[in-house]
Amino acid sequence: MANNKEIIRDEYIRIKMSKEEKNLWIAFAEKNKINPTRLARNILMMEAESTFNKITLVPAMKAYVKYLEITNNKEAMDRIKSD
Repeated sequence: MANNKEIIRDEYIRIKMSKEEKNLWIAFAEKNKINPTRLARNILMMEAESTFNKITLVPAMKAYVKYLEITNNKEAMDRIKSD
């Protein structure tokens, strides 16, 4: 038998978002029949474990840049361009 160690999840990450974004996220999670928190954790862990695989990171960054353009967030756009 494998020696499986119980995973204790007692750490938190807070993500600030608008009410519209939160409602969209919850609707997406409900549509896929998964807890919104678990969905977020799964996506974050997949990205972290892929060591920022360009196949997933580049489209995500393009989507984020498009979001910043739509919301006219010049401050965040300047930070991205300077990095």
